[in-house]
Amino acid sequence: MKEAWSLYKQNFVSSNLIFYSFLGVDLVLVYGLYLLVQLPHQTIVHLIATFLNVLVVALIFLAYTVSLKLQVYFDLSYRNSLKLSLIGIFMSLVAVAKVLLGTVLLVAIGYYMPALLFFVGIGMWHFFISDMLEPVYESIHEKLATK
Repeated sequence: MKEAWSLYKQNFVSSNLIFYSFLGVDLVLVYGLYLLVQLPHQTIVHLIATFLNVLVVALIFLAYTVSLKLQVYFDLSYRNSLKLSLIGIFMSLVAVAKVLLGTVLLVAIGYYMPALLFFVGIGMWHFFISDMLEPVYESIHEKLATK
């Protein structure tokens, strides 16, 4: 029982540290996006900066989803988990695009059926990303096994 409790505490701290790191970066970027769209006299430079900001917010979200998948299979330090999740986005672009599209669809379904999102949304999303990100795990596992 003590061993289980110590493992829980260790994984709780490391998982929350990664979550709040990604959340903090995303919140700063979203706030920057909020301020960026309110600037007067929008030019093409503002449009490009807005597009890049939205792209980076999406990439940070996808890196968090990859880190969720990698935490299940690997025991990584905080720094290595961040690096590997950012690299893992580009291991299988098709799988990551499916995760992004599926997440948008789940949010849209949740908008029209909030009770469904409330009761089964998070679990459904976790099962979804677990299945969709399997090629990313396999690619990373294959590259690590060769070393």
